[in-house]
Amino acid sequence: MEKTYTVYEHGIEKFVSRSGKMRGDSVTVKLDIPKERRPDSTTLSVQVAPSMATTMLDALPYLIDYPYGCTEQTMSRFLPAAITAKTLRDLGLKPETAMNKIFGGVEQSTAAATHPKGKHDLSELDAITKQSLEGLYNFQHSDGGWGWWKDGNSDHFMTAYVIWGMTLAQQAGINVKPEALSNAAGYLDKELVEEETNYDVQAWMLFALASYHGAQKPAEVGQYQAKAFRNLWTNRDKLNAYTRALLALAAHGFGYNDQAKTLVQNLENGVKIDATPDVSIVQTGAQSLILPS
Repeated sequence: MEKTYTVYEHGIEKFVSRSGKMRGDSVTVKLDIPKERRPDSTTLSVQVAPSMATTMLDALPYLIDYPYGCTEQTMSRFLPAAITAKTLRDLGLKPETAMNKIFGGVEQSTAAATHPKGKHDLSELDAITKQSLEGLYNFQHSDGGWGWWKDGNSDHFMTAYVIWGMTLAQQAGINVKPEALSNAAGYLDKELVEEETNYDVQAWMLFALASYHGAQKPAEVGQYQAKAFRNLWTNRDKLNAYTRALLALAAHGFGYNDQAKTLVQNLENGVKIDATPDVSIVQTGAQSLILPS
């Protein structure tokens, strides 16, 4: 009897990538390619973009075809479009000048898979923005908050995410219902005290409210927000770098300039400078010693 078997070579498919900024007429990029590789299976792809804006715009069509559903996914579709518009305006560019251009498919060899319906006109994102906002309005609960889905309890993290995102959208020139934001801010303001021992979540909630506060420019900081800030400020030594950064941004939004400066200085004191940014570094944690019994 004779039987045939498929034999696979021992190995894995490996993808090595490098990215960076180029100044001048040339640049040298070093790649660590395994010596044991099969030379006939090795390929090299080089992508050069004139600016980060091009890459940013070319990635936006991914949002058009993806079927988002829950609150978080809707925000993940809506927010990048809003942030891109705001970024272009901050750079002195008009998003409208780019909307009638065709983008999509940065990597042409895989464009068919990532953009099954072809490239897109970015003006389609206007419709996506409107649909996303209507979905978020529909998902908002009677208490002013949002959960992960329309049904269920309001969630502190998710409500803060929506408030921050809608505030950015307003700053980008997108028309957002004021009552939706004010009701959400009122809900989150009352819920701040519930997270006074959970510094990470309370800092995220406070940052979202500070973003909204800064955009509305009210005369004074609310009592609950001021109390939450004092709580986090008192316990700032217990905060990780990310939470401390959120608190610094909240301080800036509330106009607490001295505290914001102190928090930034604290962050600077904990910075680890990477002298070789083009090399990946694996940070090792504390090692445990196992003694024989």
